[in-house]
Amino acid sequence: MIHLIMGLSLGLSVLTSASLWIGFQWRNDHQILLRSHAQQDIRALMETLVHDIRRANFQTNSTENFVLSAHQILFTVDRNDNSIQDNNECSGFRLANKELQTKTSCQPVVWTTLSDPKFLQLFDLTFSLQCDNSAAAQGDLLLIELRNQSSTEKTPHTWQRHVRLRNLQVHSRPLSLSCSNFQS
Repeated sequence: MIHLIMGLSLGLSVLTSASLWIGFQWRNDHQILLRSHAQQDIRALMETLVHDIRRANFQTNSTENFVLSAHQILFTVDRNDNSIQDNNECSGFRLANKELQTKTSCQPVVWTTLSDPKFLQLFDLTFSLQCDNSAAAQGDLLLIELRNQSSTEKTPHTWQRHVRLRNLQVHSRPLSLSCSNFQS
């Protein structure tokens, strides 16, 4: 009888330990999955920023041809190559209420949210332009910084990307743009 009780208590002890270990593993795997999902979301947002800004052509006579401030960028994209600004050819990015938004319409102005603040909070979006004034210029360089924090992290992270603006060079750069000198 004593051996039976000892066997049962030892079995329950092993079962309890295994249950705790499985619970810990499940929570750890869940945290890794959430962290991976947040990293994939921010990577996709940065790729969208880079892709769309790289497509900007700055060729139209629009007042929003290329407007850059520290926390917002507005530009045009001649999607149908007709040199006329259509309503869907105004674009841009900004940060509003911890969400990344893209401009999808000229008139009325429409901003569409690209991120979900429940899972990924965006704290800062910064653009800085480095001008290439050399004779062999291949286009100015735009630095994009996005500071964010996922719901699973305790500290924010900053992601950076550079975009070569092949359509923005010395001869086509608006005088209103302020930029730092290009450093190769």
